[in-house]
Amino acid sequence: MKWSEAYTVGVPKIDTQHKMLFQIVTDYGLALDEDTGEATYENFLQALRAYCTAHFAFEEGCMAQHNCPVADKNQTAHKEFLSKLAEYELSYQAVKFVREDAKKLVTFLEKWLTGHICGIDVGLRTSVLPTPGGDRPGTDA
Repeated sequence: MKWSEAYTVGVPKIDTQHKMLFQIVTDYGLALDEDTGEATYENFLQALRAYCTAHFAFEEGCMAQHNCPVADKNQTAHKEFLSKLAEYELSYQAVKFVREDAKKLVTFLEKWLTGHICGIDVGLRTSVLPTPGGDRPGTDA
């Protein structure tokens, strides 16, 4: 996964968190390619859950603070994401590492992150970036 300025939402802390998510997914994809994915899959799932939970809470708070028009859609998408992640976690608990499942998870993450950021998160821009008149809502969330 490669970061693009098209993913910028207008809040530096959120952009930094998104870049970190890209890196987490990229690093795990490389681990799979190098046949070390099995040894790190459980940690990957745990780290992903923890990071996403914290990131989603921050992002949702920022959207609420700025009365972002996509806040409800964003919150729903986050719940759906965490539900999908739970499916992978349950599968891991039941049968441990299945390489094909891990690959599917990475593919899902790559598509979900880019689609979610470009399709929903960028809606935050209208709430935090300068307006044509020069006014700039606060971005200290």
